[in-house]
Amino acid sequence: MFTRLLNLLHRYPIASTGTLFALGMILIFGNMLYLTDRVNRKLSLKYVETYVSSLERVHSMYSSEVVARLKDVGITPIDDYTKTEGAIPFPATFSIELANAMTNPELGISNRLYSDFPFKTRKDGGPRDEYESQALATLRFAEDPTKPFVRFEDYQGRPSMRYSKALIMEQSCVDCHNSHPASTKRDWKIGDVRGVREVIFPVGATKQAAFGEWGTSLGVMLGITIIGLGILFLVINALRASISMLSNTNAAYGRFVPHEFLGYLEKQTIVDVELSDSVQKKMTVLFSDIRNFTQLSEEMSPEENFMFINSYFSAMGPVIRKNRGFIDKYYGDGMMALFEDANDAVQAAADMQATLAEFNQHSGKGSPSSPVRIGIGIHRGLLRLGTVGERNRMDGTVISDAVNLSARIESLTKYYGVDILLTENIHRKIEEPDLVPMRLIDRVKVKGRQEPTVIYELFSGDPEPVRQSKLRSRQEFEQAISLYQVQEFEKAAEMFQRFLVQVPGDQPARLYLERCERFRAQGVPADWDGTFVIDVK
Repeated sequence: MFTRLLNLLHRYPIASTGTLFALGMILIFGNMLYLTDRVNRKLSLKYVETYVSSLERVHSMYSSEVVARLKDVGITPIDDYTKTEGAIPFPATFSIELANAMTNPELGISNRLYSDFPFKTRKDGGPRDEYESQALATLRFAEDPTKPFVRFEDYQGRPSMRYSKALIMEQSCVDCHNSHPASTKRDWKIGDVRGVREVIFPVGATKQAAFGEWGTSLGVMLGITIIGLGILFLVINALRASISMLSNTNAAYGRFVPHEFLGYLEKQTIVDVELSDSVQKKMTVLFSDIRNFTQLSEEMSPEENFMFINSYFSAMGPVIRKNRGFIDKYYGDGMMALFEDANDAVQAAADMQATLAEFNQHSGKGSPSSPVRIGIGIHRGLLRLGTVGERNRMDGTVISDAVNLSARIESLTKYYGVDILLTENIHRKIEEPDLVPMRLIDRVKVKGRQEPTVIYELFSGDPEPVRQSKLRSRQEFEQAISLYQVQEFEKAAEMFQRFLVQVPGDQPARLYLERCERFRAQGVPADWDGTFVIDVK
């Protein structure tokens, strides 16, 4: 899930960021509404608790201080105190009158005392609705009747908090209610809940004010966020442009320095490569070269030469990559490719010959008039991949005797008149050599090397009749070479002549026949061991 989100952010940064911003604002606004409602309720509750506490303190002071002292001077509370000069109300009447006086209809704040046992003289002194009945019952039978009964609901069309606090009997209250002629209950005890003080407090006004404050803050936050988001969009676009440029630059570098080359050096990008970074690997090296390119190029203009070379490499590059190899270097009309597996290199060589046949058929204007032929040499060995040059100009390269020998083997294809030559260590790596169209060619000692090298021809690219003829006479051809190497030149010459009847014009057989005749006529050096020495590169 997290990976998919990152991919979406990468592909659609503006749309994704805008969506996340919108979702974030919705969550912020929703949380603000929730917090506002909670804060508003807490503030309302705190306000009403303070309000009721003040009323209770006034009631208690009136009952315990005022009434008690006035009794000492002969003044006692009466019901209809307003009609008697110098009279005072009962504490309960005083609380009711005080509550009425503190009621504010304009603000929607109301204060009321009620009981299910009101005095006979009180009209409308009992519960009026379901809430008041429930509050009275709950507080009367509660374990702790001092805790208020609170409910938030719509009351007379506006959101309100209904707060109810139990009126608990004290000694003075018990004495009065149990003896007063208008009392409807005469067995009260201290601690009984005789009624409820209810305060109805509208929360809509405070909520609206809170929303107004929040709205101002939200507007400021929204403005700042939009500006920040705009800057973020500009930064994202700049980053996308930078990333795109870096990606294109990396891809461009990859056309000059293969990614596989960096991989062998264990480098992430070309930037990480330093002078003299190198690694030793055992790999298969494939060299290829266009035959007689100098003559072919004379038929074309310099521009046509470039177009022709690039069209040729464009055909061969995918063949190398298809067989899990990579091109390390181009040099004029030739190239060098590297492979981990020798079988991949052999298959690539065969595919290159097949691709060349198609290339010759479809070559158009600006191409040589005669068909293009290439020589391929393959060898396997230890080599060193790394960077050479100096601080301000470096190049990736491969250095080893295996590379040099591969180049020498490729150059021998022209001498032997074949398309593909490979060394014995490649031949040993081929998984099913009997099924591959190959034959032994020679044991040679190339310039610069003291050890002889056995070479084989891969003739999969020959025309079908020639390939079949070589396959049928392969054993006879290799037997003739064995006779040649043990100096049985007369028998070897006879077999090579018979082979040329089956495969007319075969260059290796013709070369062996010439050698046999020369050695028969001139003799062989005393240290001759059947190895042919090549004195040219």
